[in-house]
Amino acid sequence: MRSRRANGLLTVAALVAIAAVGGTAARGLDDVAAPGTASGPVVAGTRTPAPEVTTTDGDAARRAAEAKAAADRAATDEAATAQKGADAKAAQAKAATEAASRAAATRWTVTKVVDGDTIWASRAGVSRKVRLIGIDTPETGQCGFTEARNALRGIIGGQRVTLTAGAQDDVDRYGRALRYVDVNGVDAGLRLVKQGYAVARYDSRDGYGSHTREAAYVRADAASPTAACADPGAGTSGGTGGTGGTGFTGGTGFTGSWPQAGDRHPCPRSRPVKGNEDSMIAHEPGDRYYNVTKPEQCFATMSDARAAGFRPAKV
Repeated sequence: MRSRRANGLLTVAALVAIAAVGGTAARGLDDVAAPGTASGPVVAGTRTPAPEVTTTDGDAARRAAEAKAAADRAATDEAATAQKGADAKAAQAKAATEAASRAAATRWTVTKVVDGDTIWASRAGVSRKVRLIGIDTPETGQCGFTEARNALRGIIGGQRVTLTAGAQDDVDRYGRALRYVDVNGVDAGLRLVKQGYAVARYDSRDGYGSHTREAAYVRADAASPTAACADPGAGTSGGTGGTGGTGFTGGTGFTGSWPQAGDRHPCPRSRPVKGNEDSMIAHEPGDRYYNVTKPEQCFATMSDARAAGFRPAKV
């Protein structure tokens, strides 16, 4: 009996101890209430602090390096652009020099005008027989032979000319070099066509192949009249008076030795009237400015010059 009572007391003591321990734990977990307020649990909020962003010396160095690299790239690009511009200018200068050299290399001196479409020219001791590209003029004994030959003499005789290739072949079947003949920017062949002394021929229309100036020649031929001509073999270059063949008597009525003393740019003796295309004024021998006038066209008479659109000089 006593044993059961002792066991009961031990059990009660254990329960009291457990309750005490639980109360102490609960008080430790609860916030202590302020004096004068009801006791009870208080729920406290929890705030998570924002992460701090910090800049380190390494970040600053990296950004500085990136900025320097960008500046270096910009400087390199600018230098490359400048170099390209300099290279382009140098190439242009070189091309201009080469073009000038080529132009100088093609300059020839006319030594003889054979007829209206054939000449002899020389350069550095070399002579070549040249056939003008794309035109045809009368042959010896045909009406217009003398006029065409004299007209070509008036354009290029004794002058330095530029010979330019442009035909399908370099030479014709007679071994003559096929070339355009230009003097002071004037295409001699085209000028003859416009004046009516030559016709456009030996091109793509008659089986000889096209040439680079064909279109202009064909247009000029269609628009130009046929020049008048003297009787074949009539002879217009010799004098008729007693001057031993050194004087002339043409349609202009002027006589005397030829060319006149001091004439810097003489026309052929049979075509003494000088036509200046800049002013469209024609000068006859005896005019004040005749000897210094450089003609683009030469005419047998002032009437021929008027028909071509020139007016007589007043002095």
